[in-house]
Amino acid sequence: MSIVLTKAALALRNAENNFKVVKFEAHKPKKKHVEEDSKVDSKQTLPSKRDLDLKQIRHEIVKFGMSGFDTTKKEQAKIALAVSLGAKPPKREYVNYKELMERKKLEKQTKDDERKMMISKSILSTGTKKKKKSANNDVGHFLSSYGKVQKKDLKKDDSKFKGKKKKKQKII
Repeated sequence: MSIVLTKAALALRNAENNFKVVKFEAHKPKKKHVEEDSKVDSKQTLPSKRDLDLKQIRHEIVKFGMSGFDTTKKEQAKIALAVSLGAKPPKREYVNYKELMERKKLEKQTKDDERKMMISKSILSTGTKKKKKSANNDVGHFLSSYGKVQKKDLKKDDSKFKGKKKKKQKII
């Protein structure tokens, strides 16, 4: 049997001779004129560095403050921090519909109980005194100088206009 020589077979036979070592060297940028750029950059970057430093300081303070929390509060604080930095707030947890309805019933019942307690407390503290509504529909102190119109006065005025008697004409 004879071996058929292919390019791959020839490459494998001469592998040691064809091996080359390549060394990677990163590109190093040339330095520009340092004096000109430093003058321009120092004026522009100074305020932005302060802002950046203040932001970093605030962030570090918040992180340090979170370190003293319990695990549950720590998680909530991390979530709040992420949301303040632009993350989407987490979705609400899934609650079974039947359990949700039971919770709502309990909340409604407690509100009703509190309302009844408040009413009973207010009755006990004030006694059975109730404010009486004024029968004459007092509208306030600013009409006191003008007086009030009574119903009987209105009836008399209406009768004057309605009840004028016409003279009877005699038929001849």
